[in-house]
Amino acid sequence: MWASLKGDPFTETAPVLDYLENSLYKFDDGPFFLGQFSLVDIAYIPFIERFQIVLNELFKCDITAERPKLSAWIEEMNKIDAYVQTKTDSKEIVEIFKRKLV
Repeated sequence: MWASLKGDPFTETAPVLDYLENSLYKFDDGPFFLGQFSLVDIAYIPFIERFQIVLNELFKCDITAERPKLSAWIEEMNKIDAYVQTKTDSKEIVEIFKRKLV
């Protein structure tokens, strides 16, 4: 997905985001990748968080558009206090990526 930031982020990230969306449909006992909160969610959220911020702020691309499961997963992750405490400031993330992309 990182390479997509130098190309067309709309078309290049769509297959990966669609794959994540479809993966979230595999278990129906909760909004997380394995149904219930697990290490999979812990591993994925830092990357998805950054992509959501960067794609939205720099390219006006909403990664959750037409991806209700991904949207619900992000929403549920943001309810977990332990995760929220580790989030990086979105302005800082945008500035870092601006420097890398220019």
